[in-house]
Amino acid sequence: MGGVNLKEIIVRPYTFEDAEAKLQLHLENKDHFEKWSPTFRKEEFYTVEGQMNSIKEFIEKSAEDSRYDFAVFVKEDNDLTLIGEVQFIFVTRGPKQSCMVGYHIAEKFNGKGYMTKALKLALKIAFEDLKFHRVTSEVNPENLGSLRVLEKVGFVKEGYYRKNLKIRDQWYDHVCLAILEEEFAEKIAQN
Repeated sequence: MGGVNLKEIIVRPYTFEDAEAKLQLHLENKDHFEKWSPTFRKEEFYTVEGQMNSIKEFIEKSAEDSRYDFAVFVKEDNDLTLIGEVQFIFVTRGPKQSCMVGYHIAEKFNGKGYMTKALKLALKIAFEDLKFHRVTSEVNPENLGSLRVLEKVGFVKEGYYRKNLKIRDQWYDHVCLAILEEEFAEKIAQN
């Protein structure tokens, strides 16, 4: 499974060569990422070795067809800068063929349309290469930027989960959204 690019955005699986850039991304955006994430990161995560282990796990999970993690780069003056990540988690095969998408972007790239483009590229991989039928997402209703990203790429609101996810010892509500393969194909055909 290769990567995909759209003008200045490139979405591709992580490689071990990305470890230092991944570390930099997480160090520079620690507070920004932790605001919405239920994942508690140990100090080892914030080392090159920790990132190498993380990438190793991504590669293993991808080979098991249980999770897919992608690096999001922006091309600036022939240089690639890692600006975010997209993950397909909770992979379910058989009659469901579904997963959940999660993503985050460096704070300084927020609000510039990069994640909308990256998510379109990642969904292209999810539906065309990974053969999912349905991709869901759960978003804190206060995270208006993330809700806008999902709606722009064609996700439809399906429900509201009360006190759905515990982040830093507090329960948060989430909006449940989803997109089907045929909806994504139709959305892409319109653009």
